[in-house]
Amino acid sequence: MAEWMADVFIELVNRSIAASWLVLAVLILRLLLRKGPRWASVLLWGLVGFRLVCPFTLESALSLLPSSETVPENIMLSPAPALNSGVAAVDRVVNPIVAETFAPAPAASANPLQVLIPLLALVWAAGVLVLCLYTLVSWLWLRRRVAEAVPVRDNIFESGRVPTPFVFGLVRPRIYLPTALPAEARGPVIAHEEAHIARRDHWWKPLGFVLLTVYWFNPLLWTAYILFCRDIELACDERVVRGMGPGQRADYSQALLECSTGRRALGACPLAFGEVGVKARVKAALHYKKPAFWAVAGALVLCAVVAVVFLTDPLTPRYDFSENAIVSATVWDYAEPSERELNASQLDELTSRLEGLRGLSRTNEEGFTPLYALVAELEDGTTLTFNGYRDDGSQVRTEYDGRLWQVTDEEFCTYLYNQWQASDTEEAVSGLSPLEEYADALTDTLELKDDQLFFTLPEEVPEGAQLTIQISGRAEYDDGFSQSLHFLEDANWTPGERYSISYDTAYTELGMFLYADYPDGSQEEQTISLHRIAEALLNAPEAPELNPETANEFIIGVLNSFILNADGSFSFTPGPVPVSSTGSTKPLITLVATYSDEPGTFSTESVEFPADTLGHGGGTVLGRITGDMDTLTSVSLNVFFMTNEGENTQSIYIRGNQELIAPFTFGEPVGYTAPTAEIQTDGSITTLAYTFSDGRKARLSFRLPDWLAVDPEVHFSEDFLPGLYFEDVNGESMGFVRLRPFGATDEPTLETVDTAADSVPMQIFSPAVMGDDISYADYHVTRHWATGAVATAIQEFPGGQDFEPWSSYPCVLTYDWSVMPYSAEMVFTDGALGASAQTEQALADFAASVTLSAG
Repeated sequence: MAEWMADVFIELVNRSIAASWLVLAVLILRLLLRKGPRWASVLLWGLVGFRLVCPFTLESALSLLPSSETVPENIMLSPAPALNSGVAAVDRVVNPIVAETFAPAPAASANPLQVLIPLLALVWAAGVLVLCLYTLVSWLWLRRRVAEAVPVRDNIFESGRVPTPFVFGLVRPRIYLPTALPAEARGPVIAHEEAHIARRDHWWKPLGFVLLTVYWFNPLLWTAYILFCRDIELACDERVVRGMGPGQRADYSQALLECSTGRRALGACPLAFGEVGVKARVKAALHYKKPAFWAVAGALVLCAVVAVVFLTDPLTPRYDFSENAIVSATVWDYAEPSERELNASQLDELTSRLEGLRGLSRTNEEGFTPLYALVAELEDGTTLTFNGYRDDGSQVRTEYDGRLWQVTDEEFCTYLYNQWQASDTEEAVSGLSPLEEYADALTDTLELKDDQLFFTLPEEVPEGAQLTIQISGRAEYDDGFSQSLHFLEDANWTPGERYSISYDTAYTELGMFLYADYPDGSQEEQTISLHRIAEALLNAPEAPELNPETANEFIIGVLNSFILNADGSFSFTPGPVPVSSTGSTKPLITLVATYSDEPGTFSTESVEFPADTLGHGGGTVLGRITGDMDTLTSVSLNVFFMTNEGENTQSIYIRGNQELIAPFTFGEPVGYTAPTAEIQTDGSITTLAYTFSDGRKARLSFRLPDWLAVDPEVHFSEDFLPGLYFEDVNGESMGFVRLRPFGATDEPTLETVDTAADSVPMQIFSPAVMGDDISYADYHVTRHWATGAVATAIQEFPGGQDFEPWSSYPCVLTYDWSVMPYSAEMVFTDGALGASAQTEQALADFAASVTLSAG
């Protein structure tokens, strides 16, 4: 019952919001219709009522409604609740607050909204009941007062217990006149009330109050009802005075003044003669002029236009692939760079799902960098892209006809999320065939020692395959003699066994040829260039040991040497590849090119360079993108060191990237400056002097308690941003300082941040909350200015190398978008700020010392 009531309440809220846009339009249009017929205003209010009661709506490209479903119907179950108002400024301000306040806690048995919305639904139902009781009591009270009324003629009655003339009754409406009403006023009054009956106002006003009873929670609809009552009186007056002369209109106005009640009754009944807007009605009656034909025609056209643009919902995408089929589709994983092509049966499923997709809501709020995407290419070369922004599959957006749409169809979002998760399987991550994976694994075992080339056969052979291996080549010696080479022709190839062959610099060709025959009759071939690998091993200098410093040097070398040419070719020259002691961490370089030949559409191309293509000793690496260079809009070069965690799971050890935006400078190294930080001390004040890759400088200063110091060595996070650690007199880690990128970097979005509010601004902190699965509790601003703030908070951290899992730590947060596009967080472990009873004051004292400045 509670769930049903909650669903009804959400539906009524969405209808109410949609009708509110129409109410705002009518409030403006009433001003334009001052010289038009009064019935036009009543007709406009009728459109508002129709919007509220109509059980269905049509879609139109002319609709002016920003969104047809502001509150998603599944918001109670969403792990990341958000509103889709269709107004970017509203969504940017409201949604961070909604997400922070109502996002479900990991261990909670129910989402907060699963409790709040049913409670609000009960409050709404109670309000409806109160208004119904008010109406019933008012009706019974009035019925009792007119019970002894004396008939005058027809449906006209007279009573000494009524203060003003009015119409009462739905099926058999009666006109009631006060006994004391002057004879000269009776004619105009009766004419007015009979006009009400002729216009069926005794039906429309109660119907309006019924709608107000249902939608009582919307203040705009209260305003609409009051003005509706005023407009039906003005329209009725206009109908009566239309055939009167100046003297008769003066008598009518006098009757209005004499019958004025001096108060406004807010109810479904009655239609009292002098109940509302007497001053305006008198003025309108005295100065009545028949509306010109153009005014009447314009009013009709205006009402028709309003009906089209406000009674219809925004046109949502409708996919039809009967004449323009999907020819290919790729699932992109941006979190762990990879791509996976859908097969024929999966393309059929995608086509079916898209043709049945109806759950979309227009939005102007762009997401941050997507975690994953599905890109479908059609026969005519156009593409459809669906981007996923949350790791729970709850936020998916797409573009259609140049507009941004939020996918609210939970089933489709789950489908897309599952396609992304399927990329975590071994085959999907690598994108390689079984024999290619076997060849890669074998290549990783190659070693060159004392003119012998060693290799070990992998334990896992492609399933069901009969494997054949041949090693052959050619040698050319200085005396002109040459010969063909064949090795291990009679070998009994055993998985897991180590083999070796001789190697000489006279070898000009040397290859290992792998053949796999499968039970279904299919075959697969793969070649490993032993000569190229052996030469690389022979000429490679000793590889540096992998650590954050050598990894950073490698990343800087790649990014700094990157050259893009006008024909699509590119190159970069990395230094020696750092090698980890366990061999589990290796570099991966990806280049993603984005093309757009018209607004609202784009396509991407990816080129990948795994560790075995780089060469241990470095050297120039060549590549090419094949798209139309005239439509190239951006190129992103990403350098990762990825750690194999086992079971097809990888983690990022460290990373860096360089993004180029059109127009490009071809043929020259783009250059790259690594971010740095210098630790400076001046008495009790510690300062981190940052220099970022774009040349921007910033200074973060603070005063630590006497028993804490800073580790003199600058550390780098996996985002390649410098920070430091706090430590006690024993050198034990007591906290850290780190930078995090903003959630948004464009100034219009940042200007929506209320820097003084004691709520976490997601425009600033969303990468921390979404990326590291942390949260900030008890967020309190201690100092703020136009572009930034300093705040204290409790960081709820999932765990890590230096911290217990799911613990809470006091922290100070600061940001200033005029200084740098990063927030700084200073987190302290338990006891770092003294006894727990003193922590709050110590945290406040520390926050008071924090400053962030440019230069």
